[in-house]
Amino acid sequence: MTDRLLAAFSALMVCVAIGLGGGYYYFYEGTEYVPPEVARATFDGITAPRVAPNPVDAPAVRGKSEGLFLVDALHSNAFRASEIATLQARIAERGYEVEFVGDFGITPESERLPRLEAELRRADSFLVILPRQEYSGAEADLVERFVGKGGKLLLISDPTRPQRINALAQRFGVSFQPDYLYNQVEYDLNFQNIMVREFQPEEITAGLEAIALYTAGSIRSSGPGLAFIDSNTKSSIAETDDELYPMAWGDTRNVLSIGDLTFMIPPRDALLDNGRLVSNIADYFTDGGREFDLADYPHFFESGPSDGVDILLGRATLLSSGTDVKNGLSGYGINAGIRGVEDVSRDTVFLGLYEDAGQVSRYLQGAGVRVDDTLGTPFDDAAELAGSTVIVLDRQQGRHVLIALADTPEALSSAVNRLLDGGFRDDLVSDFAAVTLSAATADTTAGDIGNGE
Repeated sequence: MTDRLLAAFSALMVCVAIGLGGGYYYFYEGTEYVPPEVARATFDGITAPRVAPNPVDAPAVRGKSEGLFLVDALHSNAFRASEIATLQARIAERGYEVEFVGDFGITPESERLPRLEAELRRADSFLVILPRQEYSGAEADLVERFVGKGGKLLLISDPTRPQRINALAQRFGVSFQPDYLYNQVEYDLNFQNIMVREFQPEEITAGLEAIALYTAGSIRSSGPGLAFIDSNTKSSIAETDDELYPMAWGDTRNVLSIGDLTFMIPPRDALLDNGRLVSNIADYFTDGGREFDLADYPHFFESGPSDGVDILLGRATLLSSGTDVKNGLSGYGINAGIRGVEDVSRDTVFLGLYEDAGQVSRYLQGAGVRVDDTLGTPFDDAAELAGSTVIVLDRQQGRHVLIALADTPEALSSAVNRLLDGGFRDDLVSDFAAVTLSAATADTTAGDIGNGE
């Protein structure tokens, strides 16, 4: 049975082969096969959502000024220095130095706090990008005081990278939202790559017609928005009629918040008006306005006349203290020299005994300090002169005058040492005065406080 099936199957295959071959020869006309033409779409009908570079990206650099633009790298920040190279270059073009504090690694708060405090004393502007270590309350206090003195703060986040920036941002009425903005109608290759065309007229937005943001998140702020998304741009997590901004002021015009880092990273810094935005930011954050108080010694001298500091002595016997101050300032790169006559156009240090206070009484009054038979200070109207010292900072019309007085040359030398090693900050009684009392006076004052007086 099996043999018969095999034979039948073989016969069937032969018939099929003969049929196919016969059909081929019957229908074949001897011409070469030509495939049909493939329909090709015209490029005129294709919209390529790709942003073209804009080589005219920055206005002319305004007049240069001096200052320090400090960049936070103390909080394991989630960015690379190369990503802000364009901003660094624009800042440097305007005369400011750019310095990073930290090495992007994990740093304990016990190390971060004193270093941040020291660096902010001399900074004019401060940039915080994507800190992965949260700012402690004490660190946020330092930044808040910095802004309160007129320092400028730039906060930048990115919804695609890890960060804990809101612990600091919320001090200034800013909250970076855990979303990303997207637009499914107009975008550059990916719906997360949005264009922004509506801006609040401000120095930061001057000359902007459109910017491209590639991983933008939204911001809620107690301050006004600076860039506005259109009706087709949505938040990935929020269904709301409230306005969401990718860029806004904080509760003060010294704080700028931006929910995107990509616009300044090459080559995207050259797209649309991104480069102009970077230049506007550089202009704003190198425009000065930072004020310094006594705790910032000696960095207020760096913001004064560029040709150095004069040191005046109430009497010749104080020369050694004057030399100590001169050498101490030189350690900060500040040129100082001992002079015999005051030049009211220059920053000045005056060192004297209480008997010499009349020479600088107009400066003492500005700090609330009085010297006669007793020492009057902002917290005490009648402290003993014996064994006490006072250090005062007066600032008027861009000039800084630092005064140190004591009852004896030895006490003055001690005051100068506390000035140079920073110990005077423990004696601050106001933003512009530090007072060290004699042991007897200090004990009496402590007793009065303990008795509720």
